[in-house]
Amino acid sequence: MKKFIILIFLFSFQLFAEEKTLTILHWNDFHAQNSPIKALKKGKTKSEDTTIFIGGSATLSGYINDFKKQQKDILVLNAGDDFQGTPISSITNGMSQIELMNMINPDAVCLGNHEFDYGDLTLKKNLENAKYPILCANLWDKKKLKLFAEPYKIIEKNEIKIGIIGVLPKDFYFLSLKKNIENVELLNTDSVIFVAIESLKKQNINFIILLSHLGLNEDTTIANKFSDIDVIVGGHSHTQLFVPVKKNKSVIVQAGSKGGFLGKLDLKIENDSITSYNGILIETRVENTKSDSLIEKKVKEFESQVDASLNVVIGELQTNWIRTNEKKESDIGNWESDGIRKICNTDIAFMNSGGIRKDLLEGKITVRDIWEINPFGNTFQKFKMTGKMLKEMLEWQISFAREFAIPSGVRFIFDSQKPLGKQLIALEIIGKKFSEDSIYTIATNNFVSSHLYEFFGLKDFKEIEETGIIDRDGFIDIIKKEKKISSSLDSRIVDKSKDF
Repeated sequence: MKKFIILIFLFSFQLFAEEKTLTILHWNDFHAQNSPIKALKKGKTKSEDTTIFIGGSATLSGYINDFKKQQKDILVLNAGDDFQGTPISSITNGMSQIELMNMINPDAVCLGNHEFDYGDLTLKKNLENAKYPILCANLWDKKKLKLFAEPYKIIEKNEIKIGIIGVLPKDFYFLSLKKNIENVELLNTDSVIFVAIESLKKQNINFIILLSHLGLNEDTTIANKFSDIDVIVGGHSHTQLFVPVKKNKSVIVQAGSKGGFLGKLDLKIENDSITSYNGILIETRVENTKSDSLIEKKVKEFESQVDASLNVVIGELQTNWIRTNEKKESDIGNWESDGIRKICNTDIAFMNSGGIRKDLLEGKITVRDIWEINPFGNTFQKFKMTGKMLKEMLEWQISFAREFAIPSGVRFIFDSQKPLGKQLIALEIIGKKFSEDSIYTIATNNFVSSHLYEFFGLKDFKEIEETGIIDRDGFIDIIKKEKKISSSLDSRIVDKSKDF
């Protein structure tokens, strides 16, 4: 009889447990876009096209403040890559972003790979100034023999105890220059997530959020492996998830990049389980909120440090520059790879598509534009290859490389329907006869050179000549000399199965 009464009590408790609410505001891959972006909104005809201003630190904070005034159950999260993308981040080694994030004061931030672009030791020192929780469960500090940052954070919102775990991407080594991450070691991501979840559960924390800089594909994989994760707030892949993805028991969200959207996920939670959810992306139009005046003032202070030298007009762009991450050429990729070949005086050049960080619409070109297109300060390097090795490099690029490199000085045809490793059909060297025995000079940037295996399948290749020329400086010089800049697609890369 006593057991029966206890069971009735427990059942009644479950039946009448209070449903609680939680709203997560989130953004990711901000890339130091502290000032609003001028964006083109397409109309039905070109005459109906309009431009709007979106994003910026003050605007983003304005939207967050608006929601905080309306409700108390707000959790504010950032999923990494707040650094790198505009000149002020590079000039201050990321300190500008730490100061601005201190003012926004999120509940937690996970590290992204671009936080390490100025070196792990510089990052470690600068993070001492951060007043917000910084999370990373899968990175080991080899100097201090401990985790680089806290693995998780426990936060209470609206009487819900929440465990938040942070993780870096699994391909962290490929994404970083080797010299920038000499003092850290990436740990097994699945293992550290498992350990963190078990640790949280022992502390009676059963509502768990993964603050992830893994990318959407990895997020879905993680969700299928770990049924204890309730929400994954993602970054890295720059995905605009206008509707959350539900995998296993996890609700996955991501908000694009550069602060163009603020993600808002409304949750109803009962007994540490999500009973319903609704997620949206809110376009951060400047006109639709009151910008945070203190942050706006701080951004202006930062920008005043670089305005005089970077807002100088150096040329005119006569055709839009639009990037691509697919296995094909782009107008801006063609122009930059041609520029590398011209600057380095080589037969061939390659520009990695992932190194081009901004589109640019036709009109005036400023020094700032080129800094923002090429923010990393990479240098040009040269090496030599036989024609036979060049064919093998291109085959690897087409079939196996995870990032495409747009060529200059070479045209090639491939067939993506053929088996991997056998897709290259034909190639020609511009202005020269191709021969497998001939020696060809090749130029690229030091990021590509430091990952020659990942890009081209080259192992232990060390015969590389450093030019010392910073990429953006070389491109700026070309624009200053030529004044009027145009570029076009010229069929230097052709997929037979798609383009014929």
